[in-house]
Amino acid sequence: MLKGISETALIAGRGVLLLALFVLQGCALSQYQSTGMSLYLDSHSLTETLAKLQSQSPEPRDLPMHLLNLGMVNHLIGNYQRSNQDLEAAKRALEKVQAISVKEGLTSSTLNETFNDYSATHSEQILLHVVKALNYLAQNDLSAARVEALQSDLLIRELAEESADLASARFIAGLIYELNQEWSDAMISYRKAEQALTRRTLPIPAVLQVRLVNISQQLGLEQEYQQYLARFGPQTASLPEGYAEVLVISLNGKVPVKQQRMFSIYAPALGHFVTIAQPYYLPRTGPLVTGSQHAGAHPLALGLLEDVDGLAREALQAGEAKRVALSLSRIVAKHQMVKKARKQDPLLGLLTDLASVLTEVADIRSWSLLPAVIQVGTLQLPIGPDILLNTIYPGKSQPAQRVEVKSGAMQLLITNSYRPSSQLIYY
Repeated sequence: MLKGISETALIAGRGVLLLALFVLQGCALSQYQSTGMSLYLDSHSLTETLAKLQSQSPEPRDLPMHLLNLGMVNHLIGNYQRSNQDLEAAKRALEKVQAISVKEGLTSSTLNETFNDYSATHSEQILLHVVKALNYLAQNDLSAARVEALQSDLLIRELAEESADLASARFIAGLIYELNQEWSDAMISYRKAEQALTRRTLPIPAVLQVRLVNISQQLGLEQEYQQYLARFGPQTASLPEGYAEVLVISLNGKVPVKQQRMFSIYAPALGHFVTIAQPYYLPRTGPLVTGSQHAGAHPLALGLLEDVDGLAREALQAGEAKRVALSLSRIVAKHQMVKKARKQDPLLGLLTDLASVLTEVADIRSWSLLPAVIQVGTLQLPIGPDILLNTIYPGKSQPAQRVEVKSGAMQLLITNSYRPSSQLIYY
């Protein structure tokens, strides 16, 4: 036994350090299953990433995040039915998180936020419905896709925040209503998509311009039609003979990975500066990387429908004040624990202080496999069994695909920057 130090203090000190190490091990695993999978996909295939995810056994608090990433990888691979099963399970798990338990309140106030159940941002909650709707469209299940459109609209109303009113959700809802020939509902959704893009000062994709002009004219909304006509110019209302329209929805890249930073901030309750851990994103080093679609030798620039990268950054910034306040509250609580331990024994106080520093960890969990952007465009292609398509992304080589273009009002191609798709969905 060390001179002047009680055996009780040594035992308690060991217990405190073991607890800190246990906490750190749990935090590290939790954080890896978020950021680690994003980095893993950078150097591995989709199937390898899926296998890696499936081999994981997440903590219950991380299960929603795990299911979201599983659903996203299955969508990118083209396992649309499995993707929707994962995303529906994630949705149910997230609904349980709405009420924070007493246990969460205690652990997050004395240790860190990684002990809370993963809670999706508002934009992530809407994007869950967007991906599910795309899955149903890819399976030619227009009825189920319509349900997702209605659910996303209801959720946007419930959240009642501009950050949740996503152009991608509105546009895809409009597309679903258009395919159902529900023209009034389609017009309402397309109008809201334009408004969401305008709020974020993003250009209106040509495919949306066409629909705003043509459907407003079709519905006899003369004043609105003239406004769109003045803003966007005349739009082609019909296809040339022997051609069909192919609407392309493309998911490109990945959202940024959260990082952790430590910085000092004054704690009024303590009367001195303290060090807290907070999540952040590395700044953008250039413009968003977007793709283009080629039909033979004719390129089509895909229009930006959703800057998902930007949504993630907005959500993190919007919650910064609350996170800092919670961190300060946690630091004060830890300080009181250290003071109490020091009164019992100096060594116990020292070890408790060390444990409090070690367990100050930022929560960098996220739906890390979401695309960075969602793009949209249309191709007018000759009807035939052997049409060459190629999706081009900077830094990625995608093999050209041969598709069969059939006669009909519209055909849909859902693709991404990880896997070229030759599957046209016919409507």
